[in-house]
Amino acid sequence: MDKDERMMALSDAMTRFADRASQADGTEPVVCCPGWTMHDLVVHLGTVHRWSAAVVLSGMRGLPPPTPKIAGPLAEWYAGCGAALLTALQAVEPDEPIPNFSRLRETAGFWVTRQLHETTIHAVDAAQTLGGSEPWGVSSAVAASGIDEVLSVYFPRMTALGLRPDVRTRVRLDSIDEYASWIIAPGSDPTGSPVQLHSNSDAETSVRGTTVELYLALWGRIPADRLRYDSPEARAVFDGPRTS
Repeated sequence: MDKDERMMALSDAMTRFADRASQADGTEPVVCCPGWTMHDLVVHLGTVHRWSAAVVLSGMRGLPPPTPKIAGPLAEWYAGCGAALLTALQAVEPDEPIPNFSRLRETAGFWVTRQLHETTIHAVDAAQTLGGSEPWGVSSAVAASGIDEVLSVYFPRMTALGLRPDVRTRVRLDSIDEYASWIIAPGSDPTGSPVQLHSNSDAETSVRGTTVELYLALWGRIPADRLRYDSPEARAVFDGPRTS
């Protein structure tokens, strides 16, 4: 996906989330975020949008998240946060150097992708909480981008946090609807991060599902049992740490 496609997908995900936020009374428990209510979820995502916009426009690392003061309806506050983020992202070119928390892919393009998936996943959270049918507005193109982000950004991040993903051998993630695949391998350092290999590389085992199923299972938004595994080693990837 190029920047325009990711920006459009981000805007669409924001719209879906805002629509769910406007339907909620705020007290609903969020299924995949234990201890959170819909109010908590909306404040979290809006605050993340504001923080990300500040990082993008300032080019500064380590800015603290803002403490929001919400005077009006929560859904309207969220919509304003989303609009501010979209404006900030439109003001920079994808290859402009901008720091990020992962210290990987430190360009503005990282933030377009990261906020696309932050919003998409939380829009799924809101849909699961308030009702709605799969795939909850997630397209195969967005899911494919999200799988790449988890493997190339979050697997190294989890390793750095001391929560190394359980990748014991070369595992192919095989999409059964888009004829696409991703391969993750242990890497040469047994304590280092798993590495993503070219999709044409050989793999020793595989896990299969639709692109959207693979994406949502990596993020823990659908049960890992929804996927088909060739071996315990393939299943271990989805039972171990994956995202934070």
